[in-house]
Amino acid sequence: MEQTDVKAKPPFGFKDKIGYAMGDFGCNLSFSLISAFMIDFYTQYIKIADVAWMVIIILTKVWDGINDPIMGSIVDRVRIGKSGSKFKPWIRIGAIGLIFTGALVFLPIPDAAGWVKITVCIVTYLLWDVCYTLLNVPYGALNSAISADSIERTQLSTWRSIGAAVGGAICVVLPMFVYDENNSIIGGRLIWMGLIMGLVAFVAYTLLLKLTTERVHVDAPQKQKINYIETVKTFFKNRPLIAMCIASFALLVFFMSCTTTTKWLFQVYFGNAGTMVTVATVVAYLPMVFFIPFTSKIVKKLGKKKATALPLISSIVAAFVMLFVPVSPDSKGGIIYMIGLMCIQTGGGLFQLICWAMITDCIDYQQLETGKREEGSVYAFYSFFRKVSQGVALVLPLACMSAVGYNSKAEPISNQLPGVGERMVKMYVILMLVGAVMMFLALMFVYNLGKSEVARISQELGKEDAAFDLNNAIENRNE
Repeated sequence: MEQTDVKAKPPFGFKDKIGYAMGDFGCNLSFSLISAFMIDFYTQYIKIADVAWMVIIILTKVWDGINDPIMGSIVDRVRIGKSGSKFKPWIRIGAIGLIFTGALVFLPIPDAAGWVKITVCIVTYLLWDVCYTLLNVPYGALNSAISADSIERTQLSTWRSIGAAVGGAICVVLPMFVYDENNSIIGGRLIWMGLIMGLVAFVAYTLLLKLTTERVHVDAPQKQKINYIETVKTFFKNRPLIAMCIASFALLVFFMSCTTTTKWLFQVYFGNAGTMVTVATVVAYLPMVFFIPFTSKIVKKLGKKKATALPLISSIVAAFVMLFVPVSPDSKGGIIYMIGLMCIQTGGGLFQLICWAMITDCIDYQQLETGKREEGSVYAFYSFFRKVSQGVALVLPLACMSAVGYNSKAEPISNQLPGVGERMVKMYVILMLVGAVMMFLALMFVYNLGKSEVARISQELGKEDAAFDLNNAIENRNE
């Protein structure tokens, strides 16, 4: 039974927002470093073959298929520590591991034997992934325990995105220190950057634990055998969750991969992998920053579904126009590309801010459908698809760029065949166009929790009562 304890806990407020933002600030310090530089570190500096890299990423994401759902089920069914918190003890454990594993991914071994390079890549990445999952799954589900109010959850989602953006912004400045005058990566510096990022992230996780309060309490479950097959089956009946998985796949693979792809374009085509990459990445974040002050008002007026789906029409139009705009290999062309990138990214801005609140709605939907409150399992399922998407985001852009002639082993990296740069620019615009269409279709036609549906579910689950009869709510819904 879910209970909202409003008497014994302090009211929801600014401390919760800052604390929750600190969580994704810390996560993104680690995640952004891995996402932005691991592929160049291993393909350009360690010089693992591109095909080997793609196979490694695919294999490690198979582990994610096992790792995330198991972690979610454990969080839902196993309580550790004496605080009574469902999520925070797991966050503490993962936070310690991430201090070191994010640095180990960047062990500088360019002269090692090929099998050693591949082994180190796989082992260190898996260690990082286990620690990240151990922290990120309970952190994501913590949203639903801090507040039961839909608007407050939207605020938490917004502040989480702010934290993620700030954490990512710190990584945005790193290209100025990671690339030399030939736009080639200086791989030996990344291990120290990873260690520094890990230590700063640990401080952020500590603030998360100190500042947030769990108000929505779920009674400790009875001991029971975990049936993973049945749990997974229920997920595929959760239509809004499926829509969120599709939309997030498109966001991560086709939109958020701009951090990596833009870096290649400035290495190869525009001739500046330092300052201009930093500027271009900041520009890509501007649409999300613009929407931050207005997110709650937009959601209150339109609901989360329309607020995230309708802006994607502008992204589709902008990407289509960019296919026909000439982009020259100079600073002027770089500016045109950045303006186009910003216009295309506008559609995904609100989704990035609101998506985590939408997942809590999916958790409520699941509870009403099954009679079970499984924050950890639902979030783990979503996290699994996001990690699969992250893996595809590390493979598909490289495969597409290689298909148009990009050579990651060129010395210097800007020494590509004629016409490769132009084809790379067009290829990425096409990828973003595909992503915008996928997101729009998923949110507009698959996601079935409009403004009125969310209000109805909230009412049926008795959010305004200190305690409610879940079975009675389900029976009333089925009448």
